[in-house]
Amino acid sequence: MKMKKTLKETVVEGIYREIEEGIYKPNDIIHEGEIMEKYAMSKSPVREALIELCKDNVLKSIPRVGYQVVPVTLKEILDLLEFRIDVETGNLRRLCQRITPEQIEDLRQLDTITKDNHERMVAIHWNRNTDFHLKLCEMGGNGYICDVIAAALQKSCSYISQYFQTAWKKNAESNSFYHREIIEALVKHDTERAVEMLQKDILNVKEQIQENYSL
Repeated sequence: MKMKKTLKETVVEGIYREIEEGIYKPNDIIHEGEIMEKYAMSKSPVREALIELCKDNVLKSIPRVGYQVVPVTLKEILDLLEFRIDVETGNLRRLCQRITPEQIEDLRQLDTITKDNHERMVAIHWNRNTDFHLKLCEMGGNGYICDVIAAALQKSCSYISQYFQTAWKKNAESNSFYHREIIEALVKHDTERAVEMLQKDILNVKEQIQENYSL
């Protein structure tokens, strides 16, 4: 049974989500008091959450000012994408020959396209994309890989609002295509095709960011 989130975890996940949705933008200052009020919590769990986010380099503590949202460099994004390719393709190679029809159906249910048309649209697309990749890792059966990729994808939220709005709006359809191709390759136990489509899916993000921002 899934453990209930601690107060600290609730705050950490909430701040990650608000950075992803662009509520907190790069260089914005977050104050401990506003977080305490927003989550109706005491200072202790809020302080612990803010310290953890500083350790993750999501926030930077500025004495007597508050906590600054750390801007993400393009190199950090590209390094993270390359890391994901290395880990996720290795996991997929192990999964491909033993995936079950039930698991295939689970993947088919994770549609990355939504018809919702409001300010959270990009965040919804990204979260569905994240769910697909995490499901592949989970099916691989290696808990350590799941934890590492979950952390990498959570870290990715730092660049969603900073770099990714234009790129994702252009390519939500492309990502859905790659996901479908991955699934069809898995149905046929075609490892090389599945790996090729997974690489293209992840690199699609890189290519679109590079098109919109100079390196």
